[in-house]
Amino acid sequence: MRSSSSSDLHFKLWKAIFLPVLGILICSAAILYVVEALDNKEQFEYINRYQAEQIANTSEYALLFNDRNLISSNIHGLLRQQDIVGVSYFNSQGDLIDSVGQIEAPQGTLPNQARSYYQDDISQYITIAPIYYANLNNNQLSEHPFNEPNSALLADAIGLSKTPQQELLGWIQVSSSTQRLSLDNIMIALLTLGYLVVATLICAILCWRYAARISQPWLNITKSLSLITRGDYETANAIRLPSYLNTTREALTYISERLKNYRTELENEINQITKETRENSVLLEEKSAQLHIANKEAMESNRLKTQFLANISHEVRTPLNAILGYSNLLQKDNLCPQQQVYVDTIAQSTNDLLATIGNILDFSKIEAGKMVVLESEDFNIKDTIDDVLHSLASTPFSEAKDIDLIPNFNESLPDWVKGDKTRLRQILNNLVGNAIKFTHKGSIQVFASSSQLSATELDVRIEVVDTGCGIANEKLSQLFKPFSQVDSSHTRSYAGTGLGLVITKKLIEQMGGSIAVNSELERGSNFYFNIRLQCSHKSSDALPPLNQHIIVYEPGSNYREYLASCLTQLSVSHDFTSSVEHFMTSLHNSKQAYQAALICTGITQTDAEEAAELTHYLAQRFQLPTLVLSKPSSHLTLHAQQYQLASRLAQKPISLKRLYAALQNLAQPDMLIAPPSATQPEQDTWQHLSGLHMLAVDDTAINLQLLGHWLEPHNIHLSLAYSGQQAIDMAQQQQFDLILMDIQMPNMDGMEATKQLRKLEHYQETPIIALTAHALAQEQQSILASGMNAYLTKPINEETLLNTLSEWCSTNKNLTSQVEEELSDVFDVEKALSMAGNRVAAAKDLFDMLMQSLSEDRRLLIHHFETQDLDKLIATVHRIHGASKYSGTIELTKHANFLETHLKELGFDEVEEVFDDFMASLEHLENIQTLIPWPQASQTPTQTAAHPTN
Repeated sequence: MRSSSSSDLHFKLWKAIFLPVLGILICSAAILYVVEALDNKEQFEYINRYQAEQIANTSEYALLFNDRNLISSNIHGLLRQQDIVGVSYFNSQGDLIDSVGQIEAPQGTLPNQARSYYQDDISQYITIAPIYYANLNNNQLSEHPFNEPNSALLADAIGLSKTPQQELLGWIQVSSSTQRLSLDNIMIALLTLGYLVVATLICAILCWRYAARISQPWLNITKSLSLITRGDYETANAIRLPSYLNTTREALTYISERLKNYRTELENEINQITKETRENSVLLEEKSAQLHIANKEAMESNRLKTQFLANISHEVRTPLNAILGYSNLLQKDNLCPQQQVYVDTIAQSTNDLLATIGNILDFSKIEAGKMVVLESEDFNIKDTIDDVLHSLASTPFSEAKDIDLIPNFNESLPDWVKGDKTRLRQILNNLVGNAIKFTHKGSIQVFASSSQLSATELDVRIEVVDTGCGIANEKLSQLFKPFSQVDSSHTRSYAGTGLGLVITKKLIEQMGGSIAVNSELERGSNFYFNIRLQCSHKSSDALPPLNQHIIVYEPGSNYREYLASCLTQLSVSHDFTSSVEHFMTSLHNSKQAYQAALICTGITQTDAEEAAELTHYLAQRFQLPTLVLSKPSSHLTLHAQQYQLASRLAQKPISLKRLYAALQNLAQPDMLIAPPSATQPEQDTWQHLSGLHMLAVDDTAINLQLLGHWLEPHNIHLSLAYSGQQAIDMAQQQQFDLILMDIQMPNMDGMEATKQLRKLEHYQETPIIALTAHALAQEQQSILASGMNAYLTKPINEETLLNTLSEWCSTNKNLTSQVEEELSDVFDVEKALSMAGNRVAAAKDLFDMLMQSLSEDRRLLIHHFETQDLDKLIATVHRIHGASKYSGTIELTKHANFLETHLKELGFDEVEEVFDDFMASLEHLENIQTLIPWPQASQTPTQTAAHPTN
């Protein structure tokens, strides 16, 4: 490496010196050649012109006397000269006299003076010279003695005399070949080239030696630096440098000494750090072991918490099932209006308690990073909002406050939509319930509107606006944190779990929307959110017009606008009054007779007394049917006898449909108006269930008693068992068409009892429906994996129970088809076995390894997605994608491929929906893992698909 670098330096220096020298040599050689060639050419031209002119002078007498012999002699004399190849004589008229050799016709007219030029592409040099005769003076000839030389004649003979008069006798043309000139030029070029080559070689050698001489010190410096880099400081200091590089040598010596000392110090520090690292490694191993133990404890704690929530759910839902069941039975009885309100309040309060339990369970799912499963069904969104407001109006918070709950529906909002009704009710319960807590007086309005996103999708916007205490801007960030309230000083006044808004935000986001809030202290708050719902093909029939004229007594202004809108939609003309005096005046002075009266009462005892007096007066004096619209049901007991005179009783807030039903039946005071939920089904709806023989298994007698009340009217024969073992004994003695099985029972729980029943010959395909208070997804999947066909979550109602019985007793559905349907799009047993060479144990090991890694990767996925760490998220998804290909998880593989491709091509742009689908497929796989019908080692998947193994 060093030799190569030194050669490069030597060559570069040589090139830097030699190239200018080479340029000078080439230029000097070119100049030399040009000078010699030009000089040679000038000599050639001069000699040829001179010879032609001399022959012209000597040919004067030959032309004067026309002596052809002399002319021929001159021509042959010229041809003997070097380079001359042709001679021609012309007379004074330009006619050719004689010529010998290579003759070229003269160009143009013959000149008066000697002229030369090149002919035939410079192959010949032509010289044309005129021949003159000069007349000498006779006196000069006669006066000179004969035996003495005559200077005049001699001068004339040699052409030196200048005669005053010359006579043109002709011309002579001499053609000379340039071949010798070209050969001389070639010779000059070869000599010049030889000189250049020799000079170049000599200069190259001299420059190379000079470059080697001046490059050596720099090579020594480079070598010294290289040795210093390798740590060989002694050898580096021993390298000699010229005297003019003393400063550089001193600097290198100083650097080597400094590095030598620094290396010693560095080695000492490294040794110290290595020692400390080893000590820390031991501590880290101890900490890692402690963290591992802590992680196991945390996972066990989380499992125990989940189990605790499941047990709490069971213990609370079981008595609530009886409360709701018997409330529904009471709603079917003939009750007075006051009793009907009481029963409705019990039912609504029970539902509120169920909502609280649902919040706790949902938060447990959210905390574990799991998605809440959304249902899709057609429902009336306006009725849903009305039901929520009606339910919350009966809570202790709302009854003690002068608050009006007012719905406002935009014309763009359709009656029917498709989505998860239960989750929407949960969202509205949380938002309106919070508004009631923090509002003491005024109103809480719910505004609902929608916009069409596509042919099948709606964007629904709902606002909950209250006139409460409001929230400071700096406190808004705490709203969506779990177990927190904006003001800790209010904790006693405004009780709650602190989970409602957290769950609400998660549910809204899962439904494709977002939530925000605007608030101002002492002015109120506005919570608004958007969700995406599907369009529904169902529609509501328009209510027939009532065409009535009524008088309305409403002391408060908040509710008048809403009542006016409802009455206008029902084609009911009305006159509003705000005081008793105003009411009496309008009653007596109206030009149009009233057909009914609507009296709204407030929360105080005075309001109740006024309403009772007006009701008594209208009944005694005018026999006018009266609808009393009351907020708190507790005040009705103070004037029960007076209210008995009212034709109808209703509770605020009243929906459009309830108001229509009440006004329509005001003319029949002896009839009681039951709420829409208590309408009796037709007698023949469940006739196809008549004669069924069912077994109900539950350790709580009251639940079994309630089932008897529901099923006996439909001629369904019900046998009761109070334990799992008793159910097995009864099943061995007789055949049942369907079994209702409780889950949590002493000694033998419902899942174990189901497994034992499935082993009986006649119960392998008998529908077994779980009646359970366990609402967690993993519990529900375990129920199905035990061999049950379906589950009903307590508390249930009569209609839900009968619908389930009808579904499983009137169709050909069985456990085999149900398991195959559950697994069809999620897991492929045959593919998993083929990947493992049809070895069941290997396939199960691969699947178990994948599920174990998924439980660890779930938190990583959520963390990387929230922190927008693209590279780590792609790596995690890629790892899951690769592992899923060998485990038969077809749905997870598909969505992992979609997500990985999207992240690589588009990053985080519009990735939310793709990521949610991937997480949903992951959770779906976790939920059905217990349903997978792994075959026994000696069986094939097709032989065991109908009966899952444990």
